[in-house]
Amino acid sequence: MKANFLRLREVLDREFPGQWNSIQGDNYPVTEWMSYVTPIMSAVQLLAMALVLGGDSVWTYIPGFQGPPQFYFKMKENPALTFIVVFLVIPSYVQSFANSGAFEVYVDKKLIFSKLEMGRMPNVGEIIRALETAGLRRGA
Repeated sequence: MKANFLRLREVLDREFPGQWNSIQGDNYPVTEWMSYVTPIMSAVQLLAMALVLGGDSVWTYIPGFQGPPQFYFKMKENPALTFIVVFLVIPSYVQSFANSGAFEVYVDKKLIFSKLEMGRMPNVGEIIRALETAGLRRGA
């Protein structure tokens, strides 16, 4: 998405020179529940590393466990799969909820294009027409 924004900013600077101080892009803020999920995911990853490095004896220090549970033995049987799931699949899945896919263009705090509403990325011509409709003049 950043590449799209940078390309758009370059075109707008060229097509509408001197009509703004700066063109800025930003990410949508993370939803509140994601701020809780991220540290939990980090804790799960640290626990998985401790289990792999510490071996069977780690379970004696965890309250409620007399010894390693059955899933731990499955993890040991398939260490590559465990690594892939814990460090690649689960974080990617969680991150997919944090990424809104938004690409929105505002002029003076007025929305002129929204990928969320349209369901697609704008082309440059659409942005230029929307800016002209908003009162900007090309090549001025």
